[in-house]
Amino acid sequence: MARAAGDRSNDEVSEKPDFALPRPSKTLTALTTSALALPGIAGSASADTPIERATAAAAFSYYNEDNLSPGKFFDDGGGSRDRYEVFTGQLRFELPVSKRVDVGVDLLYEEMSGASPWYVLPDTNGQPLQVMSGATIDDTRFDAAIDTNFYLDQGKDTVSFGVSTEKDYLSIHGGIGTERNYNDKNTTLSVAGSFAYDWIDPTDPSFSIARPTSGEKWSIDLFGGLSQIVSRSSTVSFTVNYKHSDGYLADPYKAITLIDGNGGSNIISDKRPDEKDQVSLLARYRHHFEAVTGSLHADYRFYADDWGINSHTVELAWYQNFMEWLTITPSVRWYTQGKADFYDTLLIGNRPTHHSSDYRLSPYGAVSYKLKAEVNFPSVWQYDAPSWLRAVGITDGMDLIASVAYERYYSDGDISIRSVSESEEAPGLVRFRVVSVSLSGRF
Repeated sequence: MARAAGDRSNDEVSEKPDFALPRPSKTLTALTTSALALPGIAGSASADTPIERATAAAAFSYYNEDNLSPGKFFDDGGGSRDRYEVFTGQLRFELPVSKRVDVGVDLLYEEMSGASPWYVLPDTNGQPLQVMSGATIDDTRFDAAIDTNFYLDQGKDTVSFGVSTEKDYLSIHGGIGTERNYNDKNTTLSVAGSFAYDWIDPTDPSFSIARPTSGEKWSIDLFGGLSQIVSRSSTVSFTVNYKHSDGYLADPYKAITLIDGNGGSNIISDKRPDEKDQVSLLARYRHHFEAVTGSLHADYRFYADDWGINSHTVELAWYQNFMEWLTITPSVRWYTQGKADFYDTLLIGNRPTHHSSDYRLSPYGAVSYKLKAEVNFPSVWQYDAPSWLRAVGITDGMDLIASVAYERYYSDGDISIRSVSESEEAPGLVRFRVVSVSLSGRF
C-alpha cells in the first residue's frame, strides 16, 4: 500500500522567497519544505543582478508525526497508531551562464513510512474514532527542477520546469514570471504563472471500494506581488495568489462511514468536487533594529476556496545577529481554518454528492514554534581555480553557510478561532516535529 496522496494539513508549512514562481504544492514536499529553506539560496530568487559565483547547497530533514492518541484510535487489531516519518534530502546548484543569465537546478529525494488516517467510526457513545490504514505506508519521491533567470536593467524574467515522481504519482510542472523595479528600485512589481499536470495510479486498487483505478488533474497558479522599501530599516510587501484545479481532486486513500437508518454501516469512497478555486492574500512587514542588529518579520495570510474553507495565518519571527557570523531565529505561527462544505466525520442516514471525513478539511487551529541557528564562515577555503572552473563561476575561495533548525507543530479544535464541537472535530488531527540541517557553499 502506498502513501496517502497529498496527506498533509491545509496549513502549509512552506517558506517562499519574496518573489518566486508559485509552483504547485506536491504530496510529500509540503511536509518538509519549511525545514529545507537552503541558507543563502532562497534570497537569490529576488536578486537584481545575476550571481557571479557558483553555489551548491544541501539540506536534510527528519519529519515525525506524533502517534495517534489511544483515546482517538479505533483499535480493531488491523491498524497502527504509528504515523508518518519522512526523511528528505535536497540539493541545489546555481551557475552563472553569462552577464545576464544564471541557472539553478534542484534535486530532491524523500522517503516516507508510517500509517495514515483512513476513515472514522463511532464509539459506543457516538463519538468519532479514527481508523488508520491497515498496512504501513512506504513510498519514495524524486523531484528534479530547473529555473533560468534573464536579467534586465530594471528587473528580470524567469522560466522553470520540473518533474516529480512517486510509486503511484507523476507530476509535470512549469512556470514563467517577471519582476520589474521602479522608483530607484524602491518599488518592485512581480507577476508569475505556473501549471501542473498530475497522474495518480493508486496501488492495490482492489484493496478497497474507496480506491479508484486511476485519476488525473491539472492546475494553474497565478501570482502578483508588490514590494516597497518604506524607510532605511523597513519594507512591506503584498502578494495575491489564485489557483484553479480541475480533475480528480479526491484522495483515493481516504473513505467515510455511511450509517443507514437501520443502524448498519458502509464504507464509501472519498468524493469531492472535480473543480477547485483558491485565493490567498499575504502581507509582510520587515523592520531592522540597527541598535541591536536584529530584525522583526511579521506575516499575515488569508486564504479562501470555493469548497467553503477559509483560513487565517499569523507568523512572527525575530532574526538576531551575533558577531557578524551567527544568526539565531526564533519564530511562532498560529493558524485557524473553517471546514469544507462537504466535510463530516460520519454520514448519518443520507449520502450527499460530495463527502469526506479527511481531517485536512475539518475545522481546527494550529500553533507551531521554530528555532533556527545559522552560521556564516567566509573564505574557509582558498585555492587557485583553473580557467575552465572560472568559466562556470568558481573562483579562488569558498564561503560556507551552515544551519540547524527544530520545529514543533500542534493542531486541535480548541485552538480554532471558531467553536468546534466534539462531533465535528477530526480525531486524526496531526502533531509533528521537524529537525533539519543544511550546508551551503559559494565558490
